Amino acid sequence: MGEANGAARQDDVRPPFRFAGRSFVVASNRPARELRALEREIEARGGSIHPFLNAVTEVLVVGDLAGMDSGAHWAREQVRRGTIYRDRWGHLELVSEEELRAVLEESRSGRPNGPPLGDPSFRERA
Repeated sequence: MGEANGAARQDDVRPPFRFAGRSFVVASNRPARELRALEREIEARGGSIHPFLNAVTEVLVVGDLAGMDSGAHWAREQVRRGTIYRDRWGHLELVSEEELRAVLEESRSGRPNGPPLGDPSFRERA
């Protein structure tokens, strides 16, 4: 929230989301073409994509988990494992696909930072 004189408080501004040098796993049941486009955007910003969670994964991007097919089952399993990893070791950041796409859109349009990634309310839904 801003101060009475219109200046933003320090905690209102989110630091830029860092892609470079971080490893990502995208867990979603969206069509492969959409997922690959998202992965290419992450890679273009210096991030690396892993096919599944492992000890070096830093960010788990959680997308559409609906469905009963093998893709949906795989995505739900990655989220289940990611939650366990985060609870045990604390180094895994869970981010919704919507939040990540918003950050990517902001970076393309040059708009200022919005609400923080990794919103605790999202973690409670995961």
